[in-house]
This record gives sequence, structure tokens and C-alpha cells, in this order.
Amino acid sequence: MTALRVVEIVRRMEQGRTQPFLVRAEDDALYVAKGRTATRQGLCAEWLCAHLGWALGLPIPPCTLLSVSPQLLGVLGAEAAELGAGIAFGSRLEPLAQELMPQQVPEVAPDLRCLVLAFDWWLENGDRTLSAKGGNPNLLWRPAEPRLLVIDHNLAFDAAFDAALFFETHVFRMDAQGLFDDWVNAVQMQQRLRSVLSAFDVALASLPEEWHWIDPEQTVPVGIDWTARRSRLAQRLEMLVGGPS
Repeated sequence: MTALRVVEIVRRMEQGRTQPFLVRAEDDALYVAKGRTATRQGLCAEWLCAHLGWALGLPIPPCTLLSVSPQLLGVLGAEAAELGAGIAFGSRLEPLAQELMPQQVPEVAPDLRCLVLAFDWWLENGDRTLSAKGGNPNLLWRPAEPRLLVIDHNLAFDAAFDAALFFETHVFRMDAQGLFDDWVNAVQMQQRLRSVLSAFDVALASLPEEWHWIDPEQTVPVGIDWTARRSRLAQRLEMLVGGPS
């Protein structure tokens, strides 16, 4: 996939653990751009998860690869290194969307809540939490429509994934029993997830070569065996029916 050229760095975003940048690309659209601060593994995870999510029908905003030139970075000063020159991950900015609040959770359709819950469990993504005390849902809500938007997957494929903590803190944890403890629902979800596994292969083939390396000189590999992670996804599908962990 050809990366879109970034023509303007608008500002640093206030929200987001990776502190992304708002940029304008050559197609005149605004994107939330993640670069070096998100880590190479995080960028790969974003790209892979976006493709899997689209294949599932999840409302993930359009994403693209962005090309950031060293010359453009010169306007950033000290923050330049945190975005980095080269290929960044860009998620198209969704206007009028706000972070999902606890009181809005019941407004999300139950089937969509279950799909997001299963998706995060499958990808070992524990970074979607929310309770009355706060959290980090990584979900946006457009109340005028209303519409849910699913974002931020840079912490997916977590080797230290804690299933117990996941089911205690996930924003849609209230739907876990109806999904995982009901054999029919679990089998249907298993089949649905299995049907999109090939999207992982397509996304993996289109990963930028530089994302496989930690350093710009491409001498230090990231150390993630994505073929093994793909096998892990297939393995977790078998775990879904009969009690997830």
C-alpha cells in the first residue's frame, strides 16, 4: 500500500497514551498520526487489528499509512523525535466524536458490545477499560447519530495478557456471561472470528518493511514473530468455546 504524504503537522493531540499528532495528508483529510512513541510493535498491532476489525464489520475509522518527511519534522522542534520521519500509522479524524462515557454504554447495541468484547479477548487487548470511576475505553461516541467508533489497538497481542483482569475491567464486561457461557453464542462467535483470520495475512503482507525494525538503520529487529502470533489467534479460537482464559 502506498503511504499518503503528510503535508502539515497541525498539533499534538491532548488525548491518547501515545500522544499522537494531528496531521493533514495529501488527500486533504485530517489524521491522528502515531509514530515512534507508539513503538514499532504498536504500529504493527494497529495495522493488523484495523484489518481484522474491518473484516468483522467493526466500526473502526478509515486508517492508512502516512509518510512523514524529515523536512516537515523540522517545524516540530523537540517533539520531532517522538513522531519520527518515515512511515506512521494514521487514523482518520472523526469530527464530533467524544470519548464514550459510562452512562452511554447501555446505548451501544448488545450485539456490537459482544463483538468488541470478543475481538479484544481474541487479540489479547486489555486496553479498553471503563467504570464509574473512569478508565481508558478507547471508544468514541457520536451522540447525534448515535454511533460507536472503535480505536487504538497498539497494545494488542499482549504476551502478558491477564484474562482475569480483562473480565474485571473491560468496558463491556457485563456481556461476557451471555457470550462465553452460552454454547450457541460462543460457537457462532468462534465461526465469525475464524472467517476473518485471513485478513491478518493480508495485513501482514502489507506492513511497511521499516516497522519490522526498532531503529531507522534497520539493524535491530523488533523481535515479534508475527507468524507465531497468527498461530496464537487460531489457538485462541479453540479456547473460546468451553470457557475462555
